[in-house]
Amino acid sequence: AKAELGAELKSVGQASAFVCRHRNGGGKLSEHAFGNALDIASFTLSDGRRIDIRPAPPEKDAKFLNAIRKAACGPFKTVLGPGSDADHSLHLHLDLAPRRNGGTFCQ
Repeated sequence: AKAELGAELKSVGQASAFVCRHRNGGGKLSEHAFGNALDIASFTLSDGRRIDIRPAPPEKDAKFLNAIRKAACGPFKTVLGPGSDADHSLHLHLDLAPRRNGGTFCQ
């Protein structure tokens, strides 16, 4: 946050964590049902600015959000957000579910 926006990260706005439910449009349980996923809706900076996850953020916010998304891909095995599908247009979904090939799925 400091490098991209000139302020420290103060807090992360959670959209969802543990909730026993199925995947969107599927019969399998979501990683949220196992406490293995987190959805992030926003970030608040030390200067009071709030950066919301959304499809077309202002350019400076977009650069910061892209850096977050890129950094999350690897430690997290699935990273979904705006542009991946309609269900993830207003948050970043991060989960630790092992992938078949041992890699990551990031959109």
